[in-house]
Amino acid sequence: MKTGKTMTAKAAAIFFLAAAVGTTSFPAYGEETIQVEYDNLRQLLLEGNLGLQKATDSYETSKKNYQDLMEEMRQEQEYMKFLADKYEDTEDEMSYRMNASILGSQATQFSRLLKNMEKRSRTLSLEQTTDSYVITAETVMNSYNQIVLNEAAQEKRVEAKEAAYEAAVKKNSSGAATAMEVMEASDQLETERSLLASYRQEAGQLRFRLLSMLGLEDREDVVIGTVPEPDLAWVDQVNYDQDKEIAINNNRSVQNVRHSRASVTEEIRQKSEKEEEAVGNAEVDFLATYQQLQASRLNYQAALDGFESAKISFSSLQLRQQAGMLSRNEYLQGEADYRQALADKENAAMNLQQAIKDYQWAMKGQ
Repeated sequence: MKTGKTMTAKAAAIFFLAAAVGTTSFPAYGEETIQVEYDNLRQLLLEGNLGLQKATDSYETSKKNYQDLMEEMRQEQEYMKFLADKYEDTEDEMSYRMNASILGSQATQFSRLLKNMEKRSRTLSLEQTTDSYVITAETVMNSYNQIVLNEAAQEKRVEAKEAAYEAAVKKNSSGAATAMEVMEASDQLETERSLLASYRQEAGQLRFRLLSMLGLEDREDVVIGTVPEPDLAWVDQVNYDQDKEIAINNNRSVQNVRHSRASVTEEIRQKSEKEEEAVGNAEVDFLATYQQLQASRLNYQAALDGFESAKISFSSLQLRQQAGMLSRNEYLQGEADYRQALADKENAAMNLQQAIKDYQWAMKGQ
């Protein structure tokens, strides 16, 4: 069964986390249709996913707590200075001035922490959390669209097998087909129906999971849009060497090592070794992402060529059908083959789009 790119372990873990804390209540709907589009997943997640909201609330709460503590320490520092001046030339003066210095140092630490939160936690930790949810939502939406395409193609295949079974039954009645041939046609029909049921079930599950992540109820007035066509021009102008440096510098493991402290010679040596290892791992991961991008580009071109060929064959089939040269069974089988080629082409396009996004996320350090 072709369901698009397999979800990575990291994405799968995020997915189940998101599904678990996605929402506990759904917004009320009016008569207007709710449209879920690939480009507005981030906004929908920020508005509807309780897990992400909690992450945002946690950041804001921590920031406010640090801000309040810093202000209280500044005020207490000023009070200690006041007391030191008041009790100048007494034995208490030094204690008050020392307390003022300690409070000032602590307040400065909180000030630095707040600045660090603004520069790193807000732009990295919180944004990385949001990015993780977006990555997972994109993957689920991509898989959902591919399953829906396969479902549509499979419906035609079932229709063709139903016609083949009916034809076998009629031939058996006239003595032109054996009971074994009828049984084989029946078995083939049941096999195709089972596969169709599997597609429908999987499509329903993916739809439910995606909408749950977004905090939306699974209702008819919620419509999931399609995945955008891949930008072939963007793929063709990719500069691997240049992008690799960006990806490595943004890699979280590399950054953690580079931001770690090392003062003595042994610590510096260990830090250098860890950085070399982290950079090496990041290079390997990014190379794999790049290779997947190029493979997806080639697969898309092959699927596109296959679809063009199938389109020509189907046009010929339609002409023969209009001329009365085909049975209903033969026509439906040919249409099913065309629909499958179309699904293969669209699936390859979505796989390429996913590879593009994976490459872009890797450059951001995700």
